[in-house]
Amino acid sequence: MRDGRQRSRDKRRAKVEQRRSSARYAVVYDIDGPRIRLGVLWFLLLAGALIAGVLVLGALYGAVAGLAGWQTAKVWAKEGRPSEPWVAAAAAGLIGFAGSIGTATTGMVIVAAVVAALVAALIRHRVLLTRLLSAGFTVRSGVFVGLAAASPTIVMRIDIGACVMLVLLVSMYEVGDFLVGSGSANPVEGPLAGIVGVMVVTFAMSVIQPPPFDEQAVWLFGGMTAALCPVGQLAGSAILPRSNSDARALRRLDSLLVAGPLFAVALWNYTG
Repeated sequence: MRDGRQRSRDKRRAKVEQRRSSARYAVVYDIDGPRIRLGVLWFLLLAGALIAGVLVLGALYGAVAGLAGWQTAKVWAKEGRPSEPWVAAAAAGLIGFAGSIGTATTGMVIVAAVVAALVAALIRHRVLLTRLLSAGFTVRSGVFVGLAAASPTIVMRIDIGACVMLVLLVSMYEVGDFLVGSGSANPVEGPLAGIVGVMVVTFAMSVIQPPPFDEQAVWLFGGMTAALCPVGQLAGSAILPRSNSDARALRRLDSLLVAGPLFAVALWNYTG
């Protein structure tokens, strides 16, 4: 029986690896190790941070974003592309935490991150083209994931109920997407399962109608999140040199890359 289970795992891994190698932009699943337990741990950490307050939530997201920035820049460096991993890590982490302070602070940190990438490129490289490439890959590695990480705390500063809803929607998408997609050779089944999960949570929220939302707004924000989470995963692949590049922290946040900032903007308009 054990051999049968092992053969099943090997078969599933082979299907996933085949799909990974065939597409530049793809939804990628890491099936090595205790991924379900790590996912549960991540959700518990988020729940605890939501209870502890916006600064703790910002620190948690900032830490993961910093690791994501470092891993992404290292992947580009291994591909022979000039980048500054520590600058990318600092940029992503600080932007991610800045969301817990305010949108103005987040904007200033983003500008500072771009300047830091340019300065680091000027110091480290002599050729103009290499300097520009280095700054570009560093910004690419750190700024976008940092903004994604800042989004939940920006939302929390507007309304904690909206932040809880965002976290629940994205978490349910990731659960459905991973459980179905990690064992499927079809690249569509995982995201579709995640979207179904989001709509289930949206239905429950439409009954509860947590402030500041009414029923119509719940469906609007839920539908928007369902549509944008898979777009964020594809954006994560676009940030990396290949869809199967090893940047696990980025993949932890990729569902928020598009959904997070647009959720925050839509909420700002809705409550303003």
